[in-house]
Amino acid sequence: MARALRRPGLIALAALVAASTLLYALAGTREPGLWIMPDEAIYADRALLLWHHGSLPVFRGPGAGYGLLYPLVAAAPLALGGLASLKVLQALVVSLACIPVYVYGRRIMPSSWTLLAAALTLASPLLLYSGFVMTEVLFYPLAALTLLAIARAVETATVRDQVLALVLVGACVLTRAQAVVFVAVLAGAALVDALLARERARLRAFWPAGLALLAGALVAVAAPGAFGSYSSVLGGGYPLGSSLRLSLEHLAYLVVATAVIPFAAFGVLFVEAARGRERDPAARALLAVTAAAVVGVCVQVGFFAARFAPHLLGRDLAALPPILFLVFALWLARGLPRSAWVVAPVCFAALALLALSPWDHLVVAEALPDSLEAALVYRISGSIDAATLVTVAGLVLLLAFALVPRRAAIVLPVCVVALLVATSVSASTIIRDRAGADQAELLGSPRNWIDRAANGGVTYIYDGEAAWNSVWQQRFWNDRVDHVLSFAPAKVPGPMPQTVRPLSPSGFLATRDRYVVAPDRYEFVGTPVMEHSRGIDLAKLRLWRLDGRPRLALATNGIQPNGDMIGPATIVAYGCAGGVLHLTLLPKATSVVTISLDGKRVQRTHVAGLDSWTTEVRVPRSHAGTCRFKIRGGLLLGSTVRSFERASSL
Repeated sequence: MARALRRPGLIALAALVAASTLLYALAGTREPGLWIMPDEAIYADRALLLWHHGSLPVFRGPGAGYGLLYPLVAAAPLALGGLASLKVLQALVVSLACIPVYVYGRRIMPSSWTLLAAALTLASPLLLYSGFVMTEVLFYPLAALTLLAIARAVETATVRDQVLALVLVGACVLTRAQAVVFVAVLAGAALVDALLARERARLRAFWPAGLALLAGALVAVAAPGAFGSYSSVLGGGYPLGSSLRLSLEHLAYLVVATAVIPFAAFGVLFVEAARGRERDPAARALLAVTAAAVVGVCVQVGFFAARFAPHLLGRDLAALPPILFLVFALWLARGLPRSAWVVAPVCFAALALLALSPWDHLVVAEALPDSLEAALVYRISGSIDAATLVTVAGLVLLLAFALVPRRAAIVLPVCVVALLVATSVSASTIIRDRAGADQAELLGSPRNWIDRAANGGVTYIYDGEAAWNSVWQQRFWNDRVDHVLSFAPAKVPGPMPQTVRPLSPSGFLATRDRYVVAPDRYEFVGTPVMEHSRGIDLAKLRLWRLDGRPRLALATNGIQPNGDMIGPATIVAYGCAGGVLHLTLLPKATSVVTISLDGKRVQRTHVAGLDSWTTEVRVPRSHAGTCRFKIRGGLLLGSTVRSFERASSL
């Protein structure tokens, strides 16, 4: 290893890391803010919690199970320099993935081909996650190092190398709980390598890997809580049919994500190794680990997706591209071995996998945040359906793989690099456009409007609105949002620290903060400080400074953000005795308006032909408790004023 790092190729490797860091740092500036929600907000919360309080929830509490090592990387830059500083550091961290690829590759092939594998590792669109607050930033290089350490352990079968590999597996698990599958990869790769080498007796040397696999299984069965928020993955059943289908679809996605040719190269070399023609133990171990990792990770992700997220989860395959690129470089370095009877079935199997996958249903907008490698297919599929595009492109690439002469071998890596770069450019553009639109819709401008207007702690009121991501976004950009109060049964999805209480009949709130922020359909006993617009489909948010004991004054239901009512609307006033309800309504498609108080009609007026209609409903001072007003109109009734004047302010 040390000899490899003293080679002149080290300068080229350093140049690759520097160029990659610069390019991905610049790409990160195109990403205006958080996009993959609530994941980014969760990881940011954990990093800031570690920085400010020096602790993290491990097994219990909000955020438990979301990784312990990534906050160590993100805490200081996020707390001291914000997202901009974090993106620069992350561009460097994720670019380090090429180093273990280069170091291992130098043991089995010339430097030039190893540098190609390193360059392909840095060309993957997965590196665009460096612009997000995501664990993939650390997992990508750490997983590459771990799988290659497993390959070394499989090659030597020594206890020392197995222990080192298992330590690195532990580090991966502390980054992403998903990496527990690497224990099975080590055991499976040892078995595959023994079969390839026709030396089953060497399996006895892998007792440490067997013990680790047994220990992992016992923990999963006896103490699933050790996996924190992912403990639910270990319980319950999985639909076998859809799980296997999604496993195959993720395998097909991996073929596309690595530009098809590297996967075909792996297939050819593995078949040759199965024939007993692989004499290099390091290369054979690499092939065994690649086979075990591809099968193990794709099955793991497929089963997980079938139960929890039935769409492509490409970023969960992040450990696999670097080792496939290394195998591709090995195939090129050996002069493109292509026995016809081996190449034909390998290409046929790869093409069948691509042709039989339902790309029109897999490559959709909702899956893009999790599957950036599908970005180029997504952009082009506007003019040709995705299934045809992937099948035809796969056929062309496989024909090139099978037929390009050895003297023109450079054509193949050029095609792979070109596809990876084009996909990264497409993904970066999609991220910029969609993340910007999401920011405008969920946040509005300025993003830190609460911090600008409040002078103390703020409680965010969540009532179950569909755009729950807005709560995560507003809380991330506004440090004064200390608490979230959810009106049960509503609850902000994810490990959001929050108080969940049903709305009190008296309107009193479970908070001690002197400020609240809530959709403008709520009014509170206090003074409105600032109103903030989000997207046109979302209600405005209003910041209130509270008077006395925190209490709700008014709540409306059945009224759209633009004031329209397409059915009966309800206005609930708290502490309403002696107060007055003020309304200004726009008849639109309504002829008669009926207003009732606590189920009793108090007004019925013909409004047809009027531009607007203004009225007041007075509540007797003898009225006890809460007032429930119901407004009934026709097919469409608009409104511009809906306010309640309490008796104390009359």
